[in-house]
Amino acid sequence: MKHDSVPERLRETLWHRPLTDAETTELRAWLATHPDAPADWAAEQQLSRALHRLANAPVSSNFTARVLQAVERDTSAAHRPVPPAWRGWWRALGWVPKLATACVVLGLSVLSLHQYQAANRERMAQSVAVLTEAGPLPSPEVLQDFDTISRLAQTPPADEELLALLQ
Repeated sequence: MKHDSVPERLRETLWHRPLTDAETTELRAWLATHPDAPADWAAEQQLSRALHRLANAPVSSNFTARVLQAVERDTSAAHRPVPPAWRGWWRALGWVPKLATACVVLGLSVLSLHQYQAANRERMAQSVAVLTEAGPLPSPEVLQDFDTISRLAQTPPADEELLALLQ
């Protein structure tokens, strides 16, 4: 790997391992010619030392496969065509289908209630028509003697012995 500048090459080396004496001498010579860089290098060295002291985190066995899948997903998402604008506004109005369904249910409920009430009115009208065709009702005085009249309609059973003698 070819590096264009001394500080970049030494910085990458510092990320992987501490600098050797020769590399440290090379860095000091470069810092002497660049007076604005020592503060940045001091921070870089402290950060590298802190990172080297950390323990390596265990990585799952399928880590590489998962990273490659994520990269592939991102790449395929970037190449997906953008849907037309008219589709976007319909999806943004997610409440429209719910409102339409509620209106249909409400409309059917009102129509069913109206049909039920109309059928009840029709039955009631038919029962009133039957009563008017039956004629006038008897007066209440006739109904006072109802028990007596109902007993007259009851005839005792025929006396079979008497009928046999009469023949």
